[in-house]
Amino acid sequence: MAGIARPLRRSPAATGGSRFWSRFFLVLDIAIIISVLAGVYVVFRFYPDAWERSYMALGYGWIPVMLWVGSVLVALRYRPSWLVRFWNHWLAGACTAALTIGILTFFEGGYGPLAFVGLGGEWGTIAMGDGLLHGIARLAPLALVIPILILPRKAGRGYWLGLAYAIRGLWLGLVALARGMAFVVAAIWRGVASLFSRGARPGWVNAVFRFPGRVLSVVSRRAHQPEPAGNVPVGAGLPDESAETNEPPEVISPPPSPTLSANGSKWKLPSLDLLAPAEARSTDEKPLKKMAGDIESALADHGVSVEVADIKAGPRIVRFGLMPGWTEKRGAGKEGGAAPDRSRVRVQSILARERDLSLAISSPSLRFEQVPGEALLGLEVPSPSPSKVTMREVMDSGDFRKFAAKGGLPIALGADAGGDSVAVDLASLPHMMIAGATGSGKSVCINSIVASMMLTKPPDQLRMLMVDPKQVELTPFNGIPHLVLPVITEVDEVSPMLRGLIREMTRRYKAMAEIGTRNISGYNAKARDPMPYLVLIVDELADLMLVGGFEIEQSLVRLAQLGRAAGIHLVLATQRPSVKVVTGLLKANIPCRVAFAVASQVDARVILDSVGAEKLLGKGDMLLLNNDAPKPRRVQGTLVLDEETEKLVDFWLGQKGPPLPSINLEDDGEEGEDGEGLDESLVDKARELALRNPSLSASTLERRLKIGGSRAGQIVEVLEDEGLLIPR
Repeated sequence: MAGIARPLRRSPAATGGSRFWSRFFLVLDIAIIISVLAGVYVVFRFYPDAWERSYMALGYGWIPVMLWVGSVLVALRYRPSWLVRFWNHWLAGACTAALTIGILTFFEGGYGPLAFVGLGGEWGTIAMGDGLLHGIARLAPLALVIPILILPRKAGRGYWLGLAYAIRGLWLGLVALARGMAFVVAAIWRGVASLFSRGARPGWVNAVFRFPGRVLSVVSRRAHQPEPAGNVPVGAGLPDESAETNEPPEVISPPPSPTLSANGSKWKLPSLDLLAPAEARSTDEKPLKKMAGDIESALADHGVSVEVADIKAGPRIVRFGLMPGWTEKRGAGKEGGAAPDRSRVRVQSILARERDLSLAISSPSLRFEQVPGEALLGLEVPSPSPSKVTMREVMDSGDFRKFAAKGGLPIALGADAGGDSVAVDLASLPHMMIAGATGSGKSVCINSIVASMMLTKPPDQLRMLMVDPKQVELTPFNGIPHLVLPVITEVDEVSPMLRGLIREMTRRYKAMAEIGTRNISGYNAKARDPMPYLVLIVDELADLMLVGGFEIEQSLVRLAQLGRAAGIHLVLATQRPSVKVVTGLLKANIPCRVAFAVASQVDARVILDSVGAEKLLGKGDMLLLNNDAPKPRRVQGTLVLDEETEKLVDFWLGQKGPPLPSINLEDDGEEGEDGEGLDESLVDKARELALRNPSLSASTLERRLKIGGSRAGQIVEVLEDEGLLIPR
């Protein structure tokens, strides 16, 4: 057995020594960990800002740093030889950690301590310097060194060779781009020079260049010469266009800045650049044509002949124009036999197949409407590729700018089913009623109305009153100079405000009568101190009608009847369009109504006097009913982002313009103390009720006499003083 190797046996002393050292190092590791944790606790316990300072130092850069340091400590404890053997890998890890910190510095931290220094902390910001190019220039050497430290020598040579070819290719590309730009600039310069050259430019260019100079010369000559007696024919003073002029060509003015005019106001209007740019819409015709074929085949299967004659794609709705076909029938003819005859397909037979169409095109929401001005039946279907409608897109349209140039109150409402921008003038509507369920887009529509006014009218030409019982939607506008009063959130304060608004309307009518004008535009054209428009915006009308009742309705109806000529306009919104909220008197005096998605046909009939709003898609899908069209028009509302609203509010809060004329809406003693100013007939009726019921309450007076809460409370106090009521 001599050839068989025997296993080595350690002596008891050696075994005991190894166990001792292993236990010693274990205890040492535990002691080090406990010491480190205790030190961290002591530092953060007695120096509370140590965590914030350390967090501010490197931010998220502590993650790669701690990973690298932890790896070094573990290797130093268990494999010290690795630090020397793989020195290049450890150095590459340190460079990688530094590179990670530098890259994190380029990203903003949003809110919190890293909002101004980036995710790499203060040290990373200091190391990267100011600007993106400085940081890239400092990180480039690290990025180039890391592969060299990790790759072998042969691979490193290939890396350097590839890097050299990449730099050379980049240089050649930049040279080619510079040559191309120089060629384009030279071609443009030659074209412009040819236009300014008298011998080379076309005749219409010469006429354009000569026209401003001719007009200015004629105006200056007529200003210095006496006016001749008798009638002068039109154009007699203009020189002949064929005559040679030695005037230099006029310089072409740059395009106007995207800011609407303030019409002589000393306040500056915000730029349209505060709004998000319009989104580019791309309509894929292939799925629309397939859907049109499915519609025709689905109706043909049920014996209804229809041809899709027109397709218009909007932001969220696609409208198919259906042309009814012909059906063959055999009627009584001559004696020789029956003669064939044709008749149009009835529209009712198409409407009866709504569910079959919905199943054929896999769309649960369909709506039929006659196309205005055409012999087509419109079928509105949700678009397969919906898009948003931005404020900037509608405000750049011709209708909006036309309303703004006329001095009205333009509102960027949205885009119709054909994709055309829809803008209305509140001054000509003259009031607006908005209704819609929760989440249908009603509040966003109100914000778009307010934003449109803030972008087009300075505070000396438009003042606003806002009522927001929900205390959520309109309160962000507090502080802007357009507001006459802070946003009203208490319902009890609405009745005095409405009475003050009626007194302001009466004062305006007296001022217009003194000058001899019929409306606010005529008054502002003649008066020295023009009157601003007044717009009342109510976010939830149901809360006001529930508390104020008949008094609130009476005040709103009076303002709706007489407010237009005085420049007072109403925008009323509610999410409960019941007959108790949207009464017949209000509907009769507010012709413009906007209906978003509602819960039932009953609500749709209340707001629009017709059905259809219950089939809307929500999220801005609306039906617009005004005097321009006999039937409701489908519109996708504009989307106003919270960031855009904040920018507009900050713009007006940061602007200090001239002082604004005060508008007094306070209740100046119409219902004073001790019953002064109260209607004596109401007090007499209350006395009769109190004689029959000595424990009469204010709420009973509100219901029986149809008055507001404040007036009922004052009558109760009068009756208690007279001894007719038992004090509570």
